[in-house]
Order: sequence, then structure tokens, then C-alpha cells
Amino acid sequence: MAVSSKAALRSAMWTGIGFFVSALLAIHYSRFAGGVAVVWIANAFLAVRLNPLPLRVWPMTVAAAALASLVVTGVFGLGWMIAPGVVAVNMFEGVAAALILRRITQQHWPNDVAEWMAGYVLGIGLLVPAIGSLVIGGLVSLLPGETFATNFVNWLIGHALGLLIVLPAGSWICISIHHRERLLPRGQWSQAALMLAAMAVLAFFTFLQPARPLLLLPLLLVVFAAIWANPLVALGLPSMLALVGGLMTLYGYGPIAAMEPNNGDMPLLASHLQFLQIYLGLNVICALPIVAEQERRRRRLNALVHSEARYRLLSDHVSDVIMHLGRNGEVQYASPSITQLTGRDPDRLVGTPFASLADDAWRDAVAQASRAAIESPGFPKAAEFRSTTTTGISRWLETHFRAVQDEEDRVTGLVCVTRDISERKQIEEDLSRAALTDPLTGIPNRRAFFEAAAAIGESGVPAALAVIDIDFFKKVNDRFGHAVGDRVLCAFAEAAAKAVRSTDFVARIGGEEFAVLLPETELLHAEKVCERLARAVNALAVDTPQGVVRITISAGIAALTDDADLAMAAADSALYRAKSEGRARLRVAA
Repeated sequence: MAVSSKAALRSAMWTGIGFFVSALLAIHYSRFAGGVAVVWIANAFLAVRLNPLPLRVWPMTVAAAALASLVVTGVFGLGWMIAPGVVAVNMFEGVAAALILRRITQQHWPNDVAEWMAGYVLGIGLLVPAIGSLVIGGLVSLLPGETFATNFVNWLIGHALGLLIVLPAGSWICISIHHRERLLPRGQWSQAALMLAAMAVLAFFTFLQPARPLLLLPLLLVVFAAIWANPLVALGLPSMLALVGGLMTLYGYGPIAAMEPNNGDMPLLASHLQFLQIYLGLNVICALPIVAEQERRRRRLNALVHSEARYRLLSDHVSDVIMHLGRNGEVQYASPSITQLTGRDPDRLVGTPFASLADDAWRDAVAQASRAAIESPGFPKAAEFRSTTTTGISRWLETHFRAVQDEEDRVTGLVCVTRDISERKQIEEDLSRAALTDPLTGIPNRRAFFEAAAAIGESGVPAALAVIDIDFFKKVNDRFGHAVGDRVLCAFAEAAAKAVRSTDFVARIGGEEFAVLLPETELLHAEKVCERLARAVNALAVDTPQGVVRITISAGIAALTDDADLAMAAADSALYRAKSEGRARLRVAA
């Protein structure tokens, strides 16, 4: 979201004021004996403000916070001598925490909980304040009566816990405001108010008495909210706990105020405030991974809801049939288009085997494809099969199966898409037929003949073939024209098909050259079939505009072996002999 110069200036001003107030309160209430404050949230406030802003706005915002830090430190804090060093460390912590938070949130929130928590706790909660503690410990030790160790520990604890406690809820609020989004969905404000009121009451009674075990009660409410409430509410509860518990601890109430300090050199109140921060930090750290996991689940559930809505819309309006199957192949869901495709009611299909849609001859292939999809998840499997509708219409269907896996990669079922491919199958059949059919005569062509001859020859069944040539066909073309020649070729093909047996195979293998394949036929009987064919052709009279055309044929006959080319060569040789002897005759290969 773009930020205007005026808005950037206004944001920087409010950041400076917020930094000044939070730093002044920390110095006033948690700085003891001249050292650093034991409670510090100002740097966390700066990081919260920087996180949603574009990087180009950061320098102005950091400058405003730096001015506030300089004034507070010089006038109310450690003094002007070391104020520049303190300002530099404060700005470093705020900027570094914002950069780390932005990076780990973009890369890991909320899907990679472990990675996000590691970057948050180790990077923001430990590394950043540790670097600042080393510098400040050395600077403050230059002042009279101050030691490196005490100020190092106080700065580390105060700044680390300040960052850990404030950043989550604060960043959520600032990002929502910056992007003009709702802090809470409609209808959840009353729930948020109830939860915050419950925490205020619970914290009040917990810190009203000195019984330490009751400190666990607010933590239980924080965990409960992390699981069931909005993330902002869950992350805001520790803030309410800090407000009530901090005030009561400052005034000497509660189990923390009743504790004896472990370090005799530290003032009693400082020890109590440090322990309170540790307690609040543990509350936040306990809630954060639960909030992240719940947010991840909410996003996935929301994405799933939208995905299901899109899926339902798609499945209800596409012609393809979408189905869910169990591991056993039974239908669990079928889209409404199944009715148009097969005539079946989708509700009545539930619980029946998907393979029942296929005709008997194809059911095993369908079942095998579905099993293969289960055995090879991630790889879709397809099956084509015949299916008969409830009205008796036979259709070709194609189904693609794909396995559905759970989070542990176990196959829980199948999803499949089924479509009508009858038109495609018809086109394939037509193309296949056209590739094997002579376009002029309508009988098989040379390719079809040789494929059939090779198949019969390899079967080992006795068979024969004949190569037939129309005598003097060139003269027919020259005298009557190619149109008449084509009529003669068609008439011959029709007569030949009628003259041979139903098991025989007549094909056109050249211009005026034809061939006959005679399966389960010895040479002697093959010669008789060809003689009958020759008589039928001799009796043929083709009417043309130029008059009647009559033709004769010559033929060569050979036994068909497993080498179809060799048999064809033998038949060609016999045909050549028939032509050389005067045509209009048959000859058998030696």
C-alpha cells in the first residue's frame, strides 16, 4: 500500500511520540540505582511501527524515534554523555527486529511454525538484544558506580522480553490498520471483549493473593484463546495480563511481589519486574506456536472451502463426469452430468462399483486401471471402454483415474473424470478404414492386403494368393477416357467381390492390378475360385456413354507362406507368364 509524504510524516511523528512515552514510563518505573531500565518496550514499539511500512519511509520514522530516544536518555536517563550510543543501539534493535520479523513472516508464517519460532525467539528475542547488551554494558560501565555485568543482564532481559511480548499483537494491529483491514471479523468483537474481561478478572484475582501456583491460571486462558479465539485476541491477552499484573506488582500485590529476590544487589521491585517480564514472555511463547498452527489450519480450511465451491460449480456445469471413488472402487460422489452421459441417477450410483458402468467385456480393464492408479499415486491412469446407457445406447467412454492421498501420503481413494469419446472413436475408425481402403473402388488397398497376407502367412494355415491384371486396360483409358476406365475398375471390383467366397479378400494393389487372398485354401481349389472369377469378369458388360465395354483378366496364383513378399513375387512371376502366353488365362506358380 502506497504511503504519501504527508502520511509518512504523520506516521513518523506518532512513532516519535509513542517511543518517547513508552521510554519515559520505563525509565520512571523500572530504572533503579542509576543503571538501565529493567523493563523496555520502546524498541518493540518502533519495530511494530516499521514492520508494515515501505522501506523508503523507514529513515524518517527511525529519525523521529531517534530524536525521542536522545531526549529521554539525555534528560531522564543515563545522561548526555552516552546518549548517542544508547540511541544508536535502540535504533539498531528496532530496525533489526522489524527486518527479521518481516523476513520470517513472509517466508514462514504460518505454514512453517518451527522455522518462524526459531527466527523469532533466537533472532529477535536473543541475538538482537544480546548485541545491544554488549555495547550498552560497556558504555554504562564507564559511568561511576556502574558495572558491566549488571547492566548487560538488565538490558538483555528487559529488551529481549519487551520485543518478545509486544511484537506479535502489536504487529498484527499495525499491519491491519496500515492495510485498512478489519482487526476482527464482524461478530467477534463481543467474543474479544468477553475474553479480555475474563483475563482482567482472572489476573486481578491471581495477583490479589500471594499463592504462586495460581500464576498458571492466566496461562491456561491464553492457551485456550490460542486454540479457539481469533489470533489477535489470543496475542492480546498477555497484554491485558501485563497491564493488570504489572500494576498490582508495582503496588506490592500478588505472588510475584511476595517473592524474595535472588540477587541481593538488585532492588526488590526490579527483581519483581524482571520476573514478571519472564512470566509474560513465557505466556507469549506458549501461545505463538498454537496461534501459528491454528492460523495455518484456518487458511487451509478457507482455501479448501473456496476450492470446494469452485469444484462444485465446475462439476455441476461441465459435460465431463467427475467422480470420487473409495479404495475399493465404489462410487462416493458423481457429478450431475452422469445422468446425461449414461442415464443413471448420481445419487443411486453411490455405493456401486465404478466398473459396473462398463460393459462386461471391458470391466476387467477398467478395474485394472483403477488399481494401477492406487498403486502408483501421482501418476494418472486411463481406460477406454464401452458403456450402455439405460436407454440401450452404446457409447465409448474414457476415464482418467488419479489417487487421492492424505497428509501421510496414504491413498484414501480416487478421483476420476469420465467423458464421451464416441465421436472420436468413430473418427478413428473412419480414418483407419480410409487408410486401408482404396478410395475409388471401396475395396481394401495394397497396405490392407499385405497386412492381411502377413497375418495369415504367419498363422501357418494353408492359403493362397492370386495377382490379377485387367488385360489391355491402357487401351480402355486411351479409347474411352479415364472416367470410363474408373467405371470399369469399380465394376471389376464389385464383380470380383461377388465371385469369391465370403472368407476371401479382394484388394486393389495398383492401377489396374488387383489381388485375391484365399485363406485355408490349397492351390488346386484356389485355381478353381479364380476360374470362377474369370468367368464372372468375362460375362461383365460395362455400360458407358461411348458404348458397352468388356474386359478379360490374367492371373498368377501362388501358395502363401510365412514370407508374404516371396509368395507375392511367385504370383507376379506366374502372372507375367500368363501375359506372355497371350493373356486372358490363369497360371499357377511352380
